[in-house]
Amino acid sequence: MPTATEFALRVLIGGLLGSLIGFERQWRQRGAGVHTSALVAIGAALFTLLGPVIGSDSETRILANIVTGVGFLAGGVILRQGASISGLNTAATIWATAAVGALAGVGQFSHAFIGAAAIVAFNLALQPLVEKIDSQAAVYQERHGEKTYRIHAACDDAAVDDVRAAVVDAVKASDLILHSLSTGSTEEGQEVKVELRLARRDDPVVERFSKELAQHAAVRNVRWRMLDS
Repeated sequence: MPTATEFALRVLIGGLLGSLIGFERQWRQRGAGVHTSALVAIGAALFTLLGPVIGSDSETRILANIVTGVGFLAGGVILRQGASISGLNTAATIWATAAVGALAGVGQFSHAFIGAAAIVAFNLALQPLVEKIDSQAAVYQERHGEKTYRIHAACDDAAVDDVRAAVVDAVKASDLILHSLSTGSTEEGQEVKVELRLARRDDPVVERFSKELAQHAAVRNVRWRMLDS
């Protein structure tokens, strides 16, 4: 069993290393800053020390429970908004910080320092690369990603069904994907609204589609635009 001095030293080092990791998170305005990361590391160290203090040889089982418990804690910082997921890096950092605390708890100080340094170094070093990849990916998607176009076809009230049928037939005869088809009233009469999806931006294809639709006898005029991504 570790002495009180050894116990305090291990918990202190675990907390200090957790704070170091948390500083990087807080400095970059991410979740799980200095306070949270220090507590995670201290908690992991305390649970790791629990076995030797109470005279139990179940250290492996305790470590396994730490991994499970911290997994639930890390899962709490993951947020989903539609198709976007945030907080994964913070969750992974929390999980890794617990390992640093556990290493300090068993007295493996050099390994704990190496682990803490690796976490901070990779978080700092990879972020510029991630931002550059995201930036390039955004540019690529803007140029080559899926696009949605909206077409407005003005027509008389009695011709709405004919125009809708003409739109469906035209889409079936092309490679376009019909996303939605609706009808609305305007000051001049009825308007058929069509949303088309393309695998990438292709204004000429949509222009040809609009011209073909404009040739329909019941259609007075056609206008189109690409929706913002």
